[in-house]
Amino acid sequence: MEIPTHTELTTIFPSFVMHKHWDMPEGFNERLTELAIEDALKNRITEEAGERNIGDTSNHLGHLRHNFLTDCRAPEVAMLTRMVDSAVREYLMLAYGYQHEGEIRMMGDALWQRRSHGENIGVSTHTHLKADIVVTYYPRVDLDGESENALRRGGVRFYDPANVGKRFWPCNNPSYYTGGWFQVEPRVGSMTVFEGHIPHDSTFFEGEGRMCIPIMVDVDTPKKHCKVTTSDILSFQGQISK
Repeated sequence: MEIPTHTELTTIFPSFVMHKHWDMPEGFNERLTELAIEDALKNRITEEAGERNIGDTSNHLGHLRHNFLTDCRAPEVAMLTRMVDSAVREYLMLAYGYQHEGEIRMMGDALWQRRSHGENIGVSTHTHLKADIVVTYYPRVDLDGESENALRRGGVRFYDPANVGKRFWPCNNPSYYTGGWFQVEPRVGSMTVFEGHIPHDSTFFEGEGRMCIPIMVDVDTPKKHCKVTTSDILSFQGQISK
């Protein structure tokens, strides 16, 4: 017996990771690395109780809140800013079919990982919930070679925000990934773009060092929160803030 049916299949709550490679002119990545190293050293935590401390002095991830993109004035930083702007707009179009015409706000710093200082151990799993989108750019990736162990190549791993991971059946749809984690192995010129709520980390790498420039991005739209400080609201209302 044939029974007429109507079927709809909808993808709900998807997550996207964009991996883009830039073939930059000779000398660009080298100079950008130099600038980023200066920034990383200048913004290491030196006082345990500093108001701008992010983290602490116990490891190389601790740094001062700042914005590399505005603290360092150089043609390479200006170019990186344009690259990030372009990539974010490309991401929004590819993932959501949305052509963003408005402004994009950015804040960047520099993560310098050196084997000589025991810093090639990777980064623990974390998110950036206060950022709409996260962009990372790698101007320097100095590895000994391609390790046979996939967990020793400095891969950036992205996890399912719903913490579902693998299913008990194979996924043969090339448009979707359902593994335990999705891994990108950066090389010089690599850029990743993803939304801030996606959990991610990076693995140990066998090599002299790596420079990662993470950039927190907010996309200005008419729907963005229009939050105002308490004192400004009370001033507008004609009251004295106490």
